[in-house]
Amino acid sequence: MKKAFIPSLILAASAMSSSAAITLVAGWDNFDDVLNATPTHLSGGTTATLTSAATGGNWDDWNNTTGHGSSDDGTFGSLSSFIAAASTVGGTASNQGTNLSLNRSRKPGTLTFNLTNTSGLDRTMDGFYFDAAGRFAESAKEWTLSFSGAISGSDATGTLTQGNLNGISAADRDKYVDLTGLTDNVWEAGQAAIFTLVFGPGPASTSTGGGQETVVDNIGITANVVPEPSSLSLLGLGICGLLLRRRK
Repeated sequence: MKKAFIPSLILAASAMSSSAAITLVAGWDNFDDVLNATPTHLSGGTTATLTSAATGGNWDDWNNTTGHGSSDDGTFGSLSSFIAAASTVGGTASNQGTNLSLNRSRKPGTLTFNLTNTSGLDRTMDGFYFDAAGRFAESAKEWTLSFSGAISGSDATGTLTQGNLNGISAADRDKYVDLTGLTDNVWEAGQAAIFTLVFGPGPASTSTGGGQETVVDNIGITANVVPEPSSLSLLGLGICGLLLRRRK
């Protein structure tokens, strides 16, 4: 029994020091204000803003045809856990506020996410999720995600599938960027992590009218909590004390 006691404590300490809970720190699945959308999901210890811009105007927060708008799989991209169900609205007469759409004449379009860590603990960024599709030939179907502020790394890029957001398969509309491989994915306490998501340029527009949108919905960002160094030191002191008492 005595021989097993020390290793078991060491294993417990190791598990506690390496464990970090994955949390959806900010998520958007409804859009009440295109210019400054309020997060639909926000974890404690986080503040977050989403601002948007586009050439010759801005994004819209609706699609005017039933069924073309918000995705209905109830997830943020391929993220299906840690969260309450996302909006599952499949489309209404106006789809008002259920997704973002970028008109073909306003390409490229930019979405900027500014997250501040107010938890008092360092975190590590985990993943960036979103649902998106390019409805028609002139939709902006190329996307780039870049990083600044407390985090840095090479841009992530991809191409959208053409189709209605809730008409194509989940595999085609769900986008995921792994943030664990960034050059610096540590989101220090008190610091801002900035994500810039750009759609465009896409093929030249033949008209300035409506339609031909790029549609985006269910945006989520996850992070881990890094154990506080002082907490680990106290844990180590406690284990040493237990070991000394056991040996006596």
